[in-house]
Amino acid sequence: MAKERRRRAYLPAGIVILAVLGGGQYYLSNIFAPADTGPGGSTGSGAAGGGQPLKGEADPNFVVVSAYAAVAADEPDLVCSSVLGGIGGVNFAKDLGAANCVEAIHKASKAVTDRNAYAGVTVPQGAVHKDGTAAATVYSCAMSITGGESLGTFKVGNTANGWIVLDHQPDPPSCPPAGS
Repeated sequence: MAKERRRRAYLPAGIVILAVLGGGQYYLSNIFAPADTGPGGSTGSGAAGGGQPLKGEADPNFVVVSAYAAVAADEPDLVCSSVLGGIGGVNFAKDLGAANCVEAIHKASKAVTDRNAYAGVTVPQGAVHKDGTAAATVYSCAMSITGGESLGTFKVGNTANGWIVLDHQPDPPSCPPAGS
């Protein structure tokens, strides 16, 4: 009889434990998981939001940060079909001595010595030279880049889907003064 009473006591405790564990897992997966941006699989990158194609935002800095993150993770799919699609990606590849955007990302990734530092690059305000509200030039030479090499100068434009690379050039011999 005492044994049966203990079994009855364990059942509600077990249900409570399972409910707490399930709720905790649900909470953590919704708080820390990257947003679901639609169909597509994950490639298992260690970078934040890894495996998700990057789309241009309402900020030209995002395009450049995306390119550095893709090189750090060695994941060309993150940018080659979106922010580096078109002639901007073609010029990016040419300037890096590659046949196409995918090869350029792989080639640049081989020179990265600290993937976390390289992926964490930030674009200071002075590196962005805006030309109205729909175009800007972002100079990598004006950025503090650690863990790898500069990716050059990005000429970006604002489209209906966000900012994309319209053209790319190597860094100039002397970096222009801070833009506005």
